[in-house]
Amino acid sequence: MSSGTGGTVAGVGTFLKQVNPNVLTVLVDPPGSSLYHKIEHGVAYAVEQQERTLRKHRYDTLAEGIGLDRVTHNFSLGLDCIDRAIRVTDQEAVDMAHWILRTEGLWIGSSSAMNLVGAIRTALDLPEGSHVVTMICDGGQRHATRFWDPSFIQEWGLQWPDRYGIPDCLQSILKSGTDK
Repeated sequence: MSSGTGGTVAGVGTFLKQVNPNVLTVLVDPPGSSLYHKIEHGVAYAVEQQERTLRKHRYDTLAEGIGLDRVTHNFSLGLDCIDRAIRVTDQEAVDMAHWILRTEGLWIGSSSAMNLVGAIRTALDLPEGSHVVTMICDGGQRHATRFWDPSFIQEWGLQWPDRYGIPDCLQSILKSGTDK
């Protein structure tokens, strides 16, 4: 699950760990955020923050409202319950959002798209029969002028997905299904 101020990931993660200590809580983090490194290495730092490159108003990712470069109080309350972190790229999020709209009819925002990519990647690493839960936390209507705008996506150096594109995180599932 992605994190803005950290309240949801900390609260949900803490509750689930109380119910079942074997629950695995995974932070999904976009480019430019330091939270990934806080979970994986104990230090809130991102390469984008190195000296002489830090901008006053950073926009390292298309994902809005998540991927901070600081540890908030809410997030710090859940540090003990977050087991690992994974990075999700903007392109992966764009591809997932288009695929989920086409296949499920859900018009989601960037945070939800990142959460779905993270959930699928996590599921691929878990034993068969495991359960994975994530949050669909934002709708596409709030992202119409950026995340869902083809011109904006291309200006960021990303590719607008083709009609039949399948996200990379799903390619391995589909390929292994045809190998049987």
